[in-house]
Amino acid sequence: MIKFHPLHLELHQEIHARPYPRIAAPCVISHIAFYHEEKVVEQEYQSINDLAKRYHVNGISPGTHSYFQEFEQFHMRWENHREFSTITIIRPLKKPINTGVSALEMFPEGWLKQFPGEAISAVSLLISDEFDESMIEDYLAVRPNIASRLIDDQFTVWTSLQLDSQGFTRLFMGKNSLIERDKGRMQLGRVVLKLLEIETYRQMALLGLPLAKSIAPIASDLGQKCALMLEKMTHISEPDEESALLQELMSIAAEVEKLRASTNYRFAATFAYAELVNSRIKELDQQRVEGKDPLGEFVQRRFMPAIRTCDSVRRQLESLSKRLTRASDLLRTRVDQTIAEQNKKLLESMNRRSHIQLRLQQTVEGLSVAAISYYLISLLKIFLHGINGLFFTFNENIVLTLAAPLVLVTIFIIVRNMKKHYVDSL
Repeated sequence: MIKFHPLHLELHQEIHARPYPRIAAPCVISHIAFYHEEKVVEQEYQSINDLAKRYHVNGISPGTHSYFQEFEQFHMRWENHREFSTITIIRPLKKPINTGVSALEMFPEGWLKQFPGEAISAVSLLISDEFDESMIEDYLAVRPNIASRLIDDQFTVWTSLQLDSQGFTRLFMGKNSLIERDKGRMQLGRVVLKLLEIETYRQMALLGLPLAKSIAPIASDLGQKCALMLEKMTHISEPDEESALLQELMSIAAEVEKLRASTNYRFAATFAYAELVNSRIKELDQQRVEGKDPLGEFVQRRFMPAIRTCDSVRRQLESLSKRLTRASDLLRTRVDQTIAEQNKKLLESMNRRSHIQLRLQQTVEGLSVAAISYYLISLLKIFLHGINGLFFTFNENIVLTLAAPLVLVTIFIIVRNMKKHYVDSL
């Protein structure tokens, strides 16, 4: 029997974690994405289980990341993402279709208000296989200026991407062709999920835009300060000025790194969500509806400049960080060179002092030889004066004259040998 990795099953099941919903027309769908600053998913488990208990259906198990349940009059999907959670309510409709109905009416009063988080995206989508222009305008409450045919002209979607009185973006989807029942439900579910994800990920991506706008003037100001510091570098001459300028550069660099640390995650998330938006738009395989802006083209035309703004600010901070690093390295090199020159002058000064000290020491050694010789000759004179005439008589001056050179040479040799011994022992 093969021994599988402990995470083998969990990793395998991830590919089946979020299947496409099976949707049949006509129906109305409400989709809400709840954003959390500090997400506590257990609170969402509790809310969903309270709802399931009220309708006597299966609840959600702790630790799961998705929940799909068929209630008596509607279907519900809950999905947990890193920064947000989504709730999708699918309410089947009967003909003739009432464009004033909402899927949110299926929830008990007050349940959504108690659900954790704040709604960052809300979409209301009506799907019908029988429709006309007046029906579309009644549901959207405005004349749609955006429309696209999707997936080989199987569906057409209309919208104005305007918010209604409840804060929802309204979409109307028409089913253009008859498809096999099961295949049609799966195909419709895939298209609907992509449309809902476009709106959700678009809103999540744009969370970086206000941050980019607030950071941009600060980054520009820091960039000007950096340029001013570089200009000062060409005019400084004193070591104290170099140290002060280095401190200023380090202070600016710390501010830049603080900004990068506070924005890196948000900007990275923005670019990841933007990539998802663009991929979902591409997967819809859109064709133009005469007289209308295609959905994907309209979204990208209005959406991508915001993403480029975020990217521009991110690049500006990165460029500023590199410039400050190079400037700091250059200034450190200059400071190190100044210190090296100061050390060189100090060593030269110490060398001169050592040379003078050596000369003084040699002079002292010569004087010490003379002094020691003088004292020895004086002692010898006293000794000779004491013994002269005691045993025999001799001329003291002649003896001292002959002894003096011998004493000087002997003392000189002894001092030199002592000096050599101490030098060799170091």
